[in-house]
Amino acid sequence: MTSSELLPKSEDVRLACAFIPDAEKRVEVLSLFAFLETLRDIPERTTDPLMGEIRLRWWYEAIDEIAEGRPVRYHPLTEALKTMVEHYGLPTETFHDLIEGQMPLLDKGPLTIKEALGVVDRGEGNLLRLSAQVLGETADLTDIARLYGLAQIKATRDLSDAGDMELAHLKREAVKAAKGLPTALMPLALPASLATGYWHGQMPGPLSKRVRLLWSYVTGTI
Repeated sequence: MTSSELLPKSEDVRLACAFIPDAEKRVEVLSLFAFLETLRDIPERTTDPLMGEIRLRWWYEAIDEIAEGRPVRYHPLTEALKTMVEHYGLPTETFHDLIEGQMPLLDKGPLTIKEALGVVDRGEGNLLRLSAQVLGETADLTDIARLYGLAQIKATRDLSDAGDMELAHLKREAVKAAKGLPTALMPLALPASLATGYWHGQMPGPLSKRVRLLWSYVTGTI
């Protein structure tokens, strides 16, 4: 049985990853998404930025232990990450960058789109690169990560300068990036097909979400 801490809460991600045919790789990719969710929960659960930084530092040091081959502090996710680093040669510096990239979220104030883009590039961007390595493929997923990641941030906190023009640009670049994407990586792109609704504050219902994700997978478009 898979620990609940190894599964992301996001229904979008769980549904999208269901299209990964290899069960072991599916669990591993889900664990990577759960790792980013765990980091993103820290700013939500702490009111003191210093306490949030300490908790992020805990994860940074756990990655240090993995990188240096030392005993690793226990958490279901540290065990999973250690196994993936050893099995797939995932670069631990990418995990470090992912963790550090979440620091701006400790400030509860509104973000500019430029600030949010930095968070997403180091969060979702790194996450999708690591996931692609687990799936054994190489592709530039940056623009796909930006579309979904920024829409998620906009849905949960204020982006002071993000409007329809910015969405149109993000979507255009993501659609272009999805064309010709290896089939094995398409599950990583599927959540981006829901981004427009989140950007406008429209949460898709369970059925429409499933239909949209299936259509995107079958057609290879977002």
